[in-house]
Amino acid sequence: MDSSLLLVAAARALGPGLTAITLTGPHTVPGELAAAWTLARRFRVRHLVREFDPLKLPAFRHNLPERCYACKKALISQAWEIAAAREIPVLWDGTNVDDLADSRPGLRALRELGVDSPLLKAGLGKTAIRARSRDLGLDDRRPAQSCLATRFPYDSELTREALARVGRGEAWLRGRGFSRVRLRVLGERVRLELAPEEWSAFLAPAVRRRFTALITALGFMGLSLEGTG
Repeated sequence: MDSSLLLVAAARALGPGLTAITLTGPHTVPGELAAAWTLARRFRVRHLVREFDPLKLPAFRHNLPERCYACKKALISQAWEIAAAREIPVLWDGTNVDDLADSRPGLRALRELGVDSPLLKAGLGKTAIRARSRDLGLDDRRPAQSCLATRFPYDSELTREALARVGRGEAWLRGRGFSRVRLRVLGERVRLELAPEEWSAFLAPAVRRRFTALITALGFMGLSLEGTG
């Protein structure tokens, strides 16, 4: 949602002078690329899509505490290469004021590599971003997303197959209207996190039974349930 607001505001200010870049890979939450493509097309923004494989980075592959920093640094470096090839002098991202309250190693990479954060400079947090998104006709209810690596505990080996399994499980629920979905991997088991108001729909026998069967088909040995705030 942050990047969506930034894109629309920038499109109004720059018109054809704006280019959107999406770097996608095995860590990307299913559906995010399609959403980015749809938004760029809606507002007639030039949109470049490129592959990015963070599994080539040891810190990411081994899911170390510095995973996000290493990943973001490599991602931004690739984005700068794309920008330089088109003589684009500035990179923007959707970091906002509320992001500063969390532990986000990736923010350090943004600062080191000279990425500007207009929403942060404008002093906008999530509440203001949602309000401005509504004003611009954007979906202000869209939940925050984080890469699929965050579903695994630190110091666990990440593979393309493991990330895809989690992505498939979450995508099944999102395709049925669930919004704030997280499927956390705990060894051979997984823990499902949903918004409190969505549990009644999930616990309907037909939904829970089919999802449990999917989890088994994906190779997990069990499922536990937990609400999110």
